[in-house]
Amino acid sequence: MTISFPVRLFFVACCWFLSSFPIAAQQKRLLAYPAGVSQQTFALARNAGNSHYFIKPAQKGDIVTSALVVIHGYPHDALNTLSAALQAAKSVPASGSVPVIAPFFPLPARLNGRCSSTGLPAPAPGDALWDCQSWLDGGLDQAKNIGSFQVLDQLLIHLKQKWPDLQQVTIAGFSAGGQFVQHYTGFAKPPQGLQMRYVVSDPGSWLYFDAVRSTALCPQASRWKYGLENMPSGLEAQAAQARERYRRANITYLEGAEDRGKGKGRYYRILDKSCGARLQGFYRLDRGINYARYDSEILKPPGPHQLHIVAGCGHKVSCVFPSAEGKQALFASGR
Repeated sequence: MTISFPVRLFFVACCWFLSSFPIAAQQKRLLAYPAGVSQQTFALARNAGNSHYFIKPAQKGDIVTSALVVIHGYPHDALNTLSAALQAAKSVPASGSVPVIAPFFPLPARLNGRCSSTGLPAPAPGDALWDCQSWLDGGLDQAKNIGSFQVLDQLLIHLKQKWPDLQQVTIAGFSAGGQFVQHYTGFAKPPQGLQMRYVVSDPGSWLYFDAVRSTALCPQASRWKYGLENMPSGLEAQAAQARERYRRANITYLEGAEDRGKGKGRYYRILDKSCGARLQGFYRLDRGINYARYDSEILKPPGPHQLHIVAGCGHKVSCVFPSAEGKQALFASGR
């Protein structure tokens, strides 16, 4: 049977429309930021490129004295992490005057689908680019111009310039973002005049400043990112001061009570199972409890670093951050 040209043309047009619909729908999802959220860019020092963040600003007319910065997880899920923080803010009366900022570390297009999430803009010329893990523990960008901890330092300078009355910044991270915050705390160089608070939530592994575990069968356990040996370029000079900075920092630990085991919502498949991580405990909750014990018994901070275990939460930022414990940690002032 021969199909006429008009019929064939109609058929091709229908196929094109149907095949393009999912792409159009996906593009719409990519552009759908939470209400009131926008993307902003700032230039990094020493021509290191551009960096980006999402922001939900304070209410119009409010003087900004406090800000919350939330760090995404391994899949660069900055909007998901931001949404969890905004959910937590809903029942906190004073949160309207607190801008919430979610920086992200742009990836080259070739890594799309491997460790990227919807909502991230395509990388632009001049961006400082990262791979799936280089940002996580202070590593350098792909051009070897700047470390991820320095990017956060410069974001804090940018925010202080943006809001001259800014006095306090809370930096909170969940999962891989929790690893970032826990490592960054000892190496942070915020601008003068900022009181810093840190919230470390459900990381897959921790940085130990002391040799408290036998590493005979696992030399990796004393190396970065589990210990202070073999540190990234640019951080070695700060190693001697990092332990004391961490000890004196204002830190809160959050752990989901159900972030243990291999069941649904535990994301055991992506948990670090290296020997360095397993020496810290078998599951995330165990590792967090063990670290809190090391913190209190070995580090002995002058202001206690509190551990809060959140009932009913597995490995899910949208459960942990909006919890009563999460709200207190994210939006408290001072110690």
